[in-house]
Amino acid sequence: MKHRRFTSDDQLAFAELSGDYNPLHIDAIAARRSLFGAQVVHGIHSLLWGLDWWLEGKTSSIQFRSVKTVFPKPVRVGDQVSLLIENHGERRSTIKLQSGGSTASITDIEWTEAGEGSSDFIKAGFPDRRQPRCLSDNEIETASGTLDLYLNIEAAGKIFPNLVGCVSPLQIAIILSTTRLVGVECPGARSMYSSLNLSSNDLSDGATMKYEVTKLDRRFGLASISVSAPGMAGAIKAFIRPSHQDQAACLELKKFVESNEFKGQRALVIGGSRGLGEVSAKLLAAGGADVKITYHQGMDDALRVVGDINSNGGISGSIHVNVLSPEQDSLLSSLDGWAPTHLYYFATRFIFSGVKGVFSGELFTDFCDYYIFGFINIVDRLRRLGLRNVFYPSTVAIDELPPDMGEYTAAKTAGEVLCMYLKKGNKDMTVYCPRLDRMSTDQTVSLLHIRSHDPAPVMLEHLRKFRDASAPK
Repeated sequence: MKHRRFTSDDQLAFAELSGDYNPLHIDAIAARRSLFGAQVVHGIHSLLWGLDWWLEGKTSSIQFRSVKTVFPKPVRVGDQVSLLIENHGERRSTIKLQSGGSTASITDIEWTEAGEGSSDFIKAGFPDRRQPRCLSDNEIETASGTLDLYLNIEAAGKIFPNLVGCVSPLQIAIILSTTRLVGVECPGARSMYSSLNLSSNDLSDGATMKYEVTKLDRRFGLASISVSAPGMAGAIKAFIRPSHQDQAACLELKKFVESNEFKGQRALVIGGSRGLGEVSAKLLAAGGADVKITYHQGMDDALRVVGDINSNGGISGSIHVNVLSPEQDSLLSSLDGWAPTHLYYFATRFIFSGVKGVFSGELFTDFCDYYIFGFINIVDRLRRLGLRNVFYPSTVAIDELPPDMGEYTAAKTAGEVLCMYLKKGNKDMTVYCPRLDRMSTDQTVSLLHIRSHDPAPVMLEHLRKFRDASAPK
């Protein structure tokens, strides 16, 4: 069994080779706002890596008669991937990739012995770097076109040496071109590769890959695309990912907030650059609070939120904080004498990362790093500045126990116990720990329609309850 972890550098090298520069794969900051919550490995990258290891030790040239792959689960950059190979008699094999306790891809291949591989129809350089197209559903439904076939043999040989040594350059170029088709051309910017089914044929209709969308299932955002190229033809399926979830602007939220109802609070919102933290920061500022938000990676998002607040009459600023750092003394220096009266803790990792029926100790530890250790480290340091009021959001998942969220709910349960411990040991401290329903954020976007609450009225209700609970007696 082979193992590896794909890195951001691996992704950039593959993007150059394939021409698929979709931000989901190469931009960690942009990808964190996708429904996967992180940078995702190109499906074709993982497929070709699996084929490369399958060919290890082989010296004869082969030609694929068929390559059929499904990608049931994305592989996140940095996650460990395991490779399993099953041989089914002569010239048929199955390659499975597993990650995080579940299957990431299944590839069935059939092949035959072949002579020296052809490089006809291939352009030798790298594809031009192009921005992924932003297409409407109507444009996707009627899309068709052609793509030139590229393969830089030297670069491909560094990434996939066994593949380049055994397989026709033309077949490699054709498989590579499918990721550029999906990630850049159609569906483009919001794409997610779902499956590939290619077979060899004797027809040579031109020197490019032709594609045409044959069906768009709007219920699930699933595009079926026929493809044909010199010597191979077949079909691709790709999902259209939902857009990231924008939160309401300050001007809209001010309609629901009394201008002075949070006046007097110096509110530090950990994780206030997006999601529930962003909404809470805007509501607090609209109600007269002096707000500072923190960010770890999303500086641009934080500046956007601060700019929105300040341009609408609020008071806000932003600071960089990594709650996973065991030492938070830099937080105190960043506050520069500004002592928060209220802490709102929204730091989190991607919550929908579990596997149904599988409990991962590693994933549970990751959640605890955010919800237990990161939280208490922040609280301990801010208590030196006189902090006595803490808002710690919990979740109704504790009541519902979704089968694929065991690690998340266990960590949040431990967080609730920690909050009770804080209150019991600190009689002068107010710790508010509501179990929140599912709300519309980047964390909860889905390919399927799942009911999510508007976060603004829900959070405003809880911000007011926390205000009242923390008011001087």
